[in-house]
Order: sequence, then structure tokens, then C-alpha cells
Amino acid sequence: MSIKARFFGKPWQRKDPAVRAQAVAENEDPELVQQLGRIAEHDESATVRLAALRRINTEPFWLDARLRESDSAIVEAADAFLFRAVIDKANDKLLKERLEWLRRIDHDEFIRRAARQAPESAVRAEALARIDSPGFLGDCAIAESDHQLALSLIERIDRISTLERMHDALRRRNKRRTQAVAERLDALQAGSGQHDLGAATAARLVERAERLARGEHDEPPRTELEALEIAWQACHKPPAALERRFSGALAIARRALEAPRREPRAQTQDAQPAADTVPEEDAANQQLSAVVERLEALPDPPEIDSNQAAGLLGDFDRAWQAIAVPVPADQALRERALPILRALQKRRERAVTAAPRRQPKPESAPTPAPDSTNWPQELDTVAGVIEAGDTAAAQAGLRELRRRMSRLKPRQRPREAAGRLARLEGRLREMRNWEHWSNNQHRDEIIERIEQLADSGQHPDAISAALKEARREWQQLEALEVLPGDKRRYAAPTGQWRRFQTACKQAFEQAQPYFEKRHEVQTDNEQQLDTFVERGHAAAEAEDSDIKTLTQFVRGARLAIRRLDDLPPKSRGQAAARLRALMDALSGRLDQAFEAIEVRKRGLIREAQALEHEADLKTAIDKAKALQVRWRDAGSGRRRIEQQLWTEFRAPIDPLFEKLRGEQDEQRQQRQAEYAALEEMVTQAEALATADDSELDQARGRFRTVESEWEAAEQRPSRLAERFESARQQLEKRVHDHERAARRQASEQLDRLAEHVQQAWLARREGRDMPPAPPELAIDGPQANRLRAALEALDDDALGDDELAQQVADNGARARQVLIELEFLAGLDSPAEDREARMNHQVERLAQRMSERSTATDLAGELAELRRRWYASFPQPNDQHSGMAKRYLKCQNAIDSMSGIQ
Repeated sequence: MSIKARFFGKPWQRKDPAVRAQAVAENEDPELVQQLGRIAEHDESATVRLAALRRINTEPFWLDARLRESDSAIVEAADAFLFRAVIDKANDKLLKERLEWLRRIDHDEFIRRAARQAPESAVRAEALARIDSPGFLGDCAIAESDHQLALSLIERIDRISTLERMHDALRRRNKRRTQAVAERLDALQAGSGQHDLGAATAARLVERAERLARGEHDEPPRTELEALEIAWQACHKPPAALERRFSGALAIARRALEAPRREPRAQTQDAQPAADTVPEEDAANQQLSAVVERLEALPDPPEIDSNQAAGLLGDFDRAWQAIAVPVPADQALRERALPILRALQKRRERAVTAAPRRQPKPESAPTPAPDSTNWPQELDTVAGVIEAGDTAAAQAGLRELRRRMSRLKPRQRPREAAGRLARLEGRLREMRNWEHWSNNQHRDEIIERIEQLADSGQHPDAISAALKEARREWQQLEALEVLPGDKRRYAAPTGQWRRFQTACKQAFEQAQPYFEKRHEVQTDNEQQLDTFVERGHAAAEAEDSDIKTLTQFVRGARLAIRRLDDLPPKSRGQAAARLRALMDALSGRLDQAFEAIEVRKRGLIREAQALEHEADLKTAIDKAKALQVRWRDAGSGRRRIEQQLWTEFRAPIDPLFEKLRGEQDEQRQQRQAEYAALEEMVTQAEALATADDSELDQARGRFRTVESEWEAAEQRPSRLAERFESARQQLEKRVHDHERAARRQASEQLDRLAEHVQQAWLARREGRDMPPAPPELAIDGPQANRLRAALEALDDDALGDDELAQQVADNGARARQVLIELEFLAGLDSPAEDREARMNHQVERLAQRMSERSTATDLAGELAELRRRWYASFPQPNDQHSGMAKRYLKCQNAIDSMSGIQ
């Protein structure tokens, strides 16, 4: 520690706040780094505290400062840090402090950001609690990952338009939240007299029951079924239509539970909310409504004939496809019919699977026929094709058999074969109808998938690819149904085709702005390419164009060729041709420039060859260096020729530099000899620095001799100088440590002697013989002499106990004063009972320093005087000695660590 630091303290301990703040911000003192936390909390200057906080820069300290500080600069800096920390990463250990800080800030923009982006749900909840905007709360409830928090937000929203918007947004994303929004909306409308809450509750229960019938449920199926039955019994007079739908849905759900092997087919879209009332319908809507009523009137369970099931499926499919653009009421009718349609479909599948293959009856004797057709064998073949599901081959085979049958006269046609042919044709029509119904379901799924693209947020290229894939699937379905020989060209119903086209148009309209913007960017790129090509041709034609400019245009042309995809597709071929023409023009100009460079360099080669006749080596070297500079300034030519010319240029120059290197080697050897002598000095210095402790005094004298020789050297390499200085510092440190250890040993012996005096006083107080002093305590010195004098006084019977007790009490007071002064120097806090005495000491010390500034005692002298007074205070009161000894030891350690003074 420097003298200045001992008197005035280190920079971060100065009185000037600006000096302290700068030191706290920049100083790398390890002691300062350990004290940064204390400075950030307790320094009297807000500027210094802010500098310490910025130096620490951790969330716990910023949170503590924000909750504790009132300074505007610290508060602003803390908020700036915490804004980023709270949004960036969750921290469960600091959650309580984060919430407390969030309650104190008043920053609307950040509160909204925290409500959306904070990783901790508690922070989001606290931020949302301070926001009253229904629209913002609705958006947060839609995107919130914490379901309970989202439900609490829904309960706070009282604007009907916001709830309706949320219902539309959540309908395909989260059924539970959709139900909560619907309940909240119903409650608000019922409170204003605009809605029948009981009917709405029944409608929701019907919706849940129909979802359960389709295999969609959040809870286990049996638990959900029991909950629905209990909730329905609590409904007061539900409408008859809703009661009929509810009973039918529960019946399907019960049958599904009774047959655990049968798994419900997965749905491709979420259930739409049921409508209580149907608006005025046109003929198609009325037809669909009539078909749905027929389906709902079927017996439970619908164990009907398979042909009737196929007819009902076809009736519903025709009624649904007749609707061009389904409205919500039509969707509701479709959702009501779906469970029944699925049951009918399964019934039809079981009937088809269970139907035995009919075998032709063997004939006892073939009936003569006017034709050569083996009708039983041909019909068996076609029947096998039909059962295999190959409708195209079956249709071709039946058409050929029907053609043959038509050529026969009515009396010649075999009745049994004609009947079986008619039945096979009916069977094929039935399969075609069933396939058409199934394909229409697939087409509905394609339409629904395309409709979801409009709100999916996907990349426009992904939307375009999805549209192409959907059209390819649609065409494959058409190819499966429209067979060779059919009169019709399209199999899809007109209404379904219009819905498909409308959905594709809406999805493409969403991606169309991107494609337009990309076309605009490609057009701009094309214009930039035109400008680049024009500038490149101008550079190729200009006489003052240098090689660097021409090379840059060549590289730009190559890059442009690799990036032709950034141009409009129609102009890419033309752009490539123009770029190739530009590169050809640039290459011609570059060839001319390279030839000029090669001519100049051949001239330089001739000048280099003339150096062989130069007598003076120094002059030849200077000319060679000048030629090298001119060679560099001449530029670079073509790589292959450039390397050849460089070899010819170096041939006459290299011998000159070889000769120069020979002279330089002699000088280098001389320097190496000098370096070896210096290194030997350094080696001696390092050996002296590592001598034994018993030889330190002799090593110190010998080191001074080596040091004088070292200083006499004219040149001292930096690396050796660093080693020599390191050896010197090492030796000085060892000598210093040896002396310090000796002082510490003397101090410890003095402390043991003082403790022996204390024990002698305790023995006299208790009437015991005083213990003899150990032999190792026979030390010399003023302090030891005083302690031995105190020991002799305790052994003197002439002194009374009262007089000694008074002296000991006085010694205790003096010892406390010494401790107060030591604690002041060490920067430690004094006990509560000594705080007033410490304040008095500080005032007296300040007054003394102001009056005796020139004669003030240095720090080492002051510490020596305090130690003298401490040992002079023995013996001390027994009840105070232990505490005072601990205080003295603490001060001693603190002062030693600060200053290194013993």
C-alpha cells in the first residue's frame, strides 16, 4: 500500500463522491470487488451506489435497490434492467420480489408486455390484474398457456362483442375455454334479458353429449356420461328438440361403452355450437332438415335393413351436397346427424362383411344356347371382381356381358343369368354409391383442411403447396369414380365443388399479397441487375478503369448468375445471357490490363539482372528493395504468368540478400554471446532468490553485486529484464516475509506473557499461588519489561488488594479506549456501549489532525503506540478480559490484512 493510500485511503474510500464512483466503476482491486455489495447498499452517495450496482449487474441486487431506493436515477436504471430480466427468463427464487416490484411500477407498455410474454404465470397474472381493457384481456385469454389464469380472465370480461370474438377464435383451438366463454356470454345476455339461460345450458349439454357420442371427451367416457345425466336432470323444462337430441346422443355413447373393442373414428374438426333456432331456409335447407328429422326418428338402436341404411346415407349426402355455402344452421344440422350416420355406416359395413358369397347352382345339363358364352363362369368372374372392390374392371365386365345379353333375342336370354346379371349390376351400383358417399366424406375433409389454411398463419409457399396437394387429391378421387365409359365428366356434387373452389380462393387470397410482394421484389432485382449490367459495360469500355474495378464487376456478375432465382421466371434466361456477355467484355479488358502489367514487370526483371555488376553491396541492396517496391506497385497479373515472372525477378536478387544475411549472422552471433552473459547474470540472480532461509542475509549482499553488473550492461533484453526483476522481487519478498515472521513470533510471545500476567491476577484474586512464568517467555523489550513489572507488582504483598483492584479497573478503561481507537483504524464497528466514546475519539482526532497537520504521527507509529498502551493495560478486569481480547484480536487481523504491518 502506498503512503498516499495509507493516509487518505484507497480511491474507492475517498470523501469525494465523484472519485469514489469512478473507482467503483473501473478499479480492479480484489478488496473493492468484495466490498461492492456493501457499497451498493450503504454508501452515502447515490452516484456511488449506482456505479456499484452497475458493476455487480445481477437481478437480486437490482431488485433490492428498486424496492429500497428512492433516487430517480437508481430507480430508472433498475427498471431498465428488470424489464429485460422479467421478460427473458423465469426465476422461482426471486418470484416474490418480482411481484413486489411489478406492483410498484407504473409503465403501461411494459405491464402489457409482461402480461403477454412473462415466462412465469404469477407475473402474468399480476400484470393482467392491473389491466382493464376487455379487448386486451380477451386476446390474452385466447393465447394464455395457463388454463386457470385464462378462465379467470374470461370471468373479468363483460363486453359481449369481445366474448363473441373470443368464441369464434377458440372454437377450433380449446373446447374448455370455448365452453367457459359461452357460459359467460349466456350469463351476460341473460342478465340483460336477451337470452334464455336455461335453454342455453341445455344446448351446451346437448353439444357435450354429441361430442361424447363422436368419441371426443376431456374426461373418461363413463365419468363424462354420468356427469351429463346428472346435469341434464338439473335442467328446468328443456326444449323437446334438445331433449330428443340429448337422448339419442347418450344412447350412442352407451352402446360405445358396451362395446369396448369398437373405437370411435377421429374427427377432423371441432364440434360447432348447436343453434337453438334455424333461420328461414330455402328448399335445400328444408330438404336437409327433413332428412335429419327422419334420421332422428329412427328406432334406438338403429338395427335396420342394410339397404335402408344405404338409402338413408345417400339421401343425406344428396341433401348436404345440394347446399352451396353451408351456414351455421346447416352445420348444426350436420353435427346432429353425424352420430346417427356413423351408426348407419357401421351397420352397412357389418352387413356387407357378413353377406355370404353366393355360389351359382350347378346345372345338371347345359341348356343349349344360341351363343357360346359361358354365363355362369363369366358371371362368377365378374362377381369375384366386384367382391375384390375393383369397380373399374367390374364395370367393364358387366358392360360387356350386358352387351352380349342385349344381342340375344328375349326368348333366347337365359333367365337365371339375366337375373344374376341384374343383381350384380345393382350390387355394383350400390358399391359405386357407397364409394361416392365415402369419397364425399373425404372431399369434405379436404374442404375443411383448405378452410383452415386461411387462419393457420402458415408461410404462403406452404399454403400454395397445400392447395396443390388438395387439388391433386381431389383429382385422384375424380379418377376413382369417373370410370371409362361413363357419360358424366365429374363425380363431385356441384355444391361440394363450389365449396372447394371457394375455400381454395379464400386460402389463395391470403397468400396472394405475399406473391405480389415477391413479384415486386423480383422486379426491383431485375431493375438493379439492368443498372449493374449497364455500369459493367461502361466500366469495360472506359479506358481509365483499373483492374480492381473490373474484377469487382466480374465477381458481381458471377454472384448474379448464382442468384437468378431472385428474378422473375420469364426474364431469367435473358438475364443469364446478358451477364455472360458482360463477363466476356470484362474478361477482354482484364486481358489487356494483365498484358500491360506483364510488360512492366519484364522491364523490372532486366533491371534486377543488371544488379549483378554492382560493386557496393549496400547500394545493390537498396536498389533491389526499390525494385521490389516498384514490382508491388505494378499490380498483379494472371496467376500462372505472375508466378513465372516472380521466379525470374527473384533469381538475381536472392544472392544479394544471401550475402547480406551472412554479415547479419556474424552480428547475430556477437549479440548472442552478449545475451548469454546477461542470461548467466539472471540465472545467478534466480539462484540467490531461492537460497535457504539461513543464507538470506548473504544472498542479499551477493545479489547487490550481481545487480550492479546487470545495471552496467548497455542493452538488456526485455525478457531477461523481466526475469531479473522477478528474481529481485522474489528475494525482497522472502526477506520481508522472514522479518515479518520474526516480528509475528515476538508479538505472539508478548501476547502469551500478557496472558500470563492476566492469569497471575486471577490467581491472586482467588487466593491461589501465582503460576511460574514459562521459560520461553523470558524475552526482552520495553513491552516485556512493563509486563514483567506488572507481574512483580502482583507478587508484591505490600500492595493491597483494593489498590490493585482499582489499578485493574483503570487498566480496563484504558484497554477499552485502546480498542475503540483500533476499531476506528480498522474500519470495524464498536459495541453499542462504546459508540459514544468512539464518536468523542473521532471528534478529538479530527481536531488534532487539523491543528497538528505537519506533526501528525504516521500509521505505523500510531499502531505501535496503541500496542504499547494495550500491553500497558494488563492485568485487566477478569469479567471484561475475554471480550476485550477477542476485540483486540479482530482488530489486529483486520489491520494486518489491510496494511501488512505487524
